[in-house]
Amino acid sequence: MAKSTMTRRERILEGNLLHSVCYLAWPIVLQSLLHVTMGMADLRMVNHLGHEAIAAVGIGRQVIMIILVMVLAIQAGAVAVVARKLGEKNYEHAESAAGQAMTLVLLFALVMTPVGILSSRLLLTLMGAKPGVMALGVPYMQVFFLGIVFFMGNFMCKAIFHGLGDTRTPLYINIAVNGINLIGNFFLIYGLWFFPELGVIGAAVASAFSRLVGTVLGIVVLNKGHYAIRIRLSHVLKFSFEEIKEILRIGMPTAFQGMSRNISTLLLVSMITRTAAGGFAAAAFPVGMKVNQFAIMPGIAIGQATTTMVGMNLGNENPKRAEQCGWTASRVGSILMSAIALINFIFAPQIMSFFAEESEVIEIGTAFIRIIAVAEPFHALGVILSKGMQGAGYTLVPFYLTVISWLGIRVPLAYLLAFPLNLQSTGVWISMNATFILQAVLVATAFKRGTWKEAKLKAYSTGS
Repeated sequence: MAKSTMTRRERILEGNLLHSVCYLAWPIVLQSLLHVTMGMADLRMVNHLGHEAIAAVGIGRQVIMIILVMVLAIQAGAVAVVARKLGEKNYEHAESAAGQAMTLVLLFALVMTPVGILSSRLLLTLMGAKPGVMALGVPYMQVFFLGIVFFMGNFMCKAIFHGLGDTRTPLYINIAVNGINLIGNFFLIYGLWFFPELGVIGAAVASAFSRLVGTVLGIVVLNKGHYAIRIRLSHVLKFSFEEIKEILRIGMPTAFQGMSRNISTLLLVSMITRTAAGGFAAAAFPVGMKVNQFAIMPGIAIGQATTTMVGMNLGNENPKRAEQCGWTASRVGSILMSAIALINFIFAPQIMSFFAEESEVIEIGTAFIRIIAVAEPFHALGVILSKGMQGAGYTLVPFYLTVISWLGIRVPLAYLLAFPLNLQSTGVWISMNATFILQAVLVATAFKRGTWKEAKLKAYSTGS
């Protein structure tokens, strides 16, 4: 069959591996870069308000990420089940699983909206936020939690598209979302036209509204009839305990894996705020993280493509090709992330100068970007192969390895280097670098062992 006439499913199951990886990954890479660019735009647009505004947005985002780990469970389980069932040509179960993933989104949002609003101040206090950062960070987080259902809905629609092997449609939707977000930032942060000048709060409002638009667009397109499945209202309104249990069985280890990473990052931020540089280091960290994500996000994007490819090929009873997908994707990701990391390393001072004005912030951020850049090839390997095992529904081992490297080693090592050895924030950056390399070695060993290829999905009735 000519490649031009191949369906998405056939391309993933039968096409050239390198071409299949690139076919699925390039739209996700662009989506990820758009996401990072938008996060950097938020920081850039509030930098005229001073380092406290930058720190408020940066720390607020870190706290929000730990709250949102539950969406990782739903996303991981949904993509694994949908991709696996499509590989089996079991469209009824794939459709039902997608609907139940949206049900879980609604239930989670009902709980987290009031909890997040009420706990925003406490969470920032635990992070060691100073009064100036607290005054800006609390309303920023509260606005986010008011719109959390839209963030999760937009994210879940994207995950379902990926499970279907369609990575282009969510790219187009994401372009619209980011455009609306950027325009909203201009009007609401600076108070242009007849809009009020909301500063940091304006960035949160613009983000929430743009995700509302993204969620609506995603649901509409999924129900246009262009795919093997649709998300019908009946699938969302029903509550199938068996299906939800299966999604969460696969996804919860991924959620705990994300929680481990986010707890580790929060503990590192707490250390950073207590270093000699204090607020300057706290402001440099989120800017440096966003810059560094230009290298990290392509690897994550390729990993998401790997999840779909591994799931579909295992569903098609071709474990050898599923393993080849992982190794091929990891090579592509390592090369791409290394190239971007090299650019970040060379131009780190100029990049930091664009996003920050204080010399202290620029100096600390430059050191961070350059130290972390060294580990990016290893980081790619760990991320992509872990995502491959996730596509098989084999998520416990990647979770254990993350706990060992991020919590068991990274946090104590960061404290040791930062304070007893007096390397301050530089010690934190070194600990991150070392554990990226360690995790890559552990994950690659687990992937090569191949136990993940034996993972099975439980049989259940859709109830339809």
